[in-house]
Amino acid sequence: MSEIEIYAHRGVSGHALENTWQAFELAHQLQVGIELDIQMTRDGIAIIYHDDQLKRLAGLQADVYKMPYESLKSLSIRKKFKRFGRHSIPLAYEVIDWAKKKSIPLNIELKSSVARHPEGPEIVCALLEGAKDVHLSSFDAELLKKMKSLMPHMEIAWILKRAIQWNELENCQWFDSFHFHKRFHKPRWLEPIAKLDKPVRLYGIAGNERILRNLHPSVKGIITDYPARVKALWEQETTELHL
Repeated sequence: MSEIEIYAHRGVSGHALENTWQAFELAHQLQVGIELDIQMTRDGIAIIYHDDQLKRLAGLQADVYKMPYESLKSLSIRKKFKRFGRHSIPLAYEVIDWAKKKSIPLNIELKSSVARHPEGPEIVCALLEGAKDVHLSSFDAELLKKMKSLMPHMEIAWILKRAIQWNELENCQWFDSFHFHKRFHKPRWLEPIAKLDKPVRLYGIAGNERILRNLHPSVKGIITDYPARVKALWEQETTELHL
């Protein structure tokens, strides 16, 4: 299984607050890639944050895109019912620069605010200058099309979430790869993509699924909150094969 990439979902978010430096540092210690989310503030500052709203983690009834960065940089974020502590929202350029220096693979999901900002795609391109082993993903096909036009050599992955989207695959030859939930890890959904000769990454992986022992050949990577579990499972399987 060593050829299959492991990405820590929002960092190691099973053991630290998602999309924070602590979660990213844990991923680096495990020597896995990092999946993270980029949002754009009203004044064009790229931050690492998943939700369009600030309510869940910051307790503030506000839209990220409507806020200037000056109002966000001092915010404290935390998760209710989990003792992950309080953290600040990281700046995208700092995290990307750190990942470049550490040679950490990145799976960057572009959120809707990137498309909403008039210069959002161009700002992201500038942040990624010189970056290697990075691919971009989004639910927004039009945003990805824009990113592909700006960065033709960048891998672009469309996140599929509805069965009806499989009917559109033949019109999506320009996508480089596809991401979708593990529930779609069935021949019915995998074979059409295999025919396109496009790789797949699965998300929603907890680390104890049976499918991890028998992944479809199209699966290039997995995205998980618990990368240590996945590594341990595959190491055990490798040991068993050599006994």
